[in-house]
Amino acid sequence: MSYPVVVQHVTARPFASVPARMPARDIPTRFRQFLDQVYAAAKSHALALDGQNIFVYRARADQSVDVEFGVGARAPFDAVGAVTYSEVPGGEVATTTHWGDYGMLGGAHDAVVSWCRAEGRTLAGVSWEVYGHWSDDPTARRTDVFYLLA
Repeated sequence: MSYPVVVQHVTARPFASVPARMPARDIPTRFRQFLDQVYAAAKSHALALDGQNIFVYRARADQSVDVEFGVGARAPFDAVGAVTYSEVPGGEVATTTHWGDYGMLGGAHDAVVSWCRAEGRTLAGVSWEVYGHWSDDPTARRTDVFYLLA
């Protein structure tokens, strides 16, 4: 799959999230338990969501990742259990779009990182994925991948 990379400026975006620290390899099998907490908080009417899942990543020197598993929020809110108000960073980003199976998302990340190296762009250490609304057709699943630039 080809991943054209573009640079753009994005504004900070509010989201409801549950933070976690884990090895990156555990994310595909553990994310649901965190997202379920966000959706449960929304069902209690403590917060309003926009329905787009967002995962924000901050790599660590010990090979683990600090992750915020969340969903776009329509407005700030007070914490509900482990669910807190957060914001996806704003600023200049390198970004691409992945279409299809989530198991192949690594190619989009690799493309952005490789492009930044080739272009001499410095990564700020924060990346995120914004998932499009669910589709039963795997080829219609959209995920936008962002890397904040220094």
